[in-house]
Amino acid sequence: MIEKTFDNWKLMIDAALDKVLPSPDTQPELLHKAMRYAVFPGGKRIRPLLVLSAAVTIDRLRKGTDTSVNDNNMTYSPKNLEGLFKRSMPSAVSIELIHSYSLIHDDLPSMDNDDYRRGLPAVHKAFGEAEAILAGDALISLAFEAVSGEGACELMGPEASVRIINEIAFASGSQGMVGGQVMDIAQVCPDTEIKYVERLSDLKTGALIRAAIRCGAIAAGANNKELAVLTRFGSLFGRAFQVRDDIKDIDEKGPFTFPAVLGEEEAALYGLELLSSAIDALQPYKRESTELLFLANAALRFS
Repeated sequence: MIEKTFDNWKLMIDAALDKVLPSPDTQPELLHKAMRYAVFPGGKRIRPLLVLSAAVTIDRLRKGTDTSVNDNNMTYSPKNLEGLFKRSMPSAVSIELIHSYSLIHDDLPSMDNDDYRRGLPAVHKAFGEAEAILAGDALISLAFEAVSGEGACELMGPEASVRIINEIAFASGSQGMVGGQVMDIAQVCPDTEIKYVERLSDLKTGALIRAAIRCGAIAAGANNKELAVLTRFGSLFGRAFQVRDDIKDIDEKGPFTFPAVLGEEEAALYGLELLSSAIDALQPYKRESTELLFLANAALRFS
């Protein structure tokens, strides 16, 4: 049942992305086609789903599960979610656009040099390297436009809007995702190997995942205690997500991966420990965080 809920949420996310992206016949057409090509068809939409799931968790804490949750599957009806999703969707869209830009740049010859993404030619193979770089640049700007526009700020409120913009900016910058990307392409490992890989993972992958959860929580009005619990979950989820990704693509990764440093079996065990700790972190809100727990178990399978 919860899978169907997420399918419906992904349709809403895609509709919101479609609305914010310029149409392919808007000048300059090639740029806008490349931007849309990078975003559609999307992957699992894990990050925007985390935004919405975190918002739902906090909203349940506000309203109480007895009156706002379906007794069978702990999910809201679309009517109950409408206002909450309007407030949290700008963050979901913004973070997915940031993620999409990062994939464009990751695939470039100067980075990972990948010719394919999700079974299709990478953006630089389909549109040329220069157009791919510019499409990525444009997606960054669009991400902040989506979360800072007048409509988005009215929905979220000025204080929450500023906090969310800051969260996304920090998570995607030199002390977040971009910093991790720099570490990933380094020629030498200047630190203890496992510590270096953990730091790389926490920046390149974990920062945006953690920000997704925090932004959803902030949009729903989380207090400091609630935000701390969800932040802890997000940090553990993000690192475990990278462990799982490293294991899945073990033959395609460089030297700074968990399997390369720990070995595949030990890396899988480490991932399971992280997953267990992430689930434990949500124990105070176990009843209210059904979707977050489901995403953790579904996205972080190590078998």
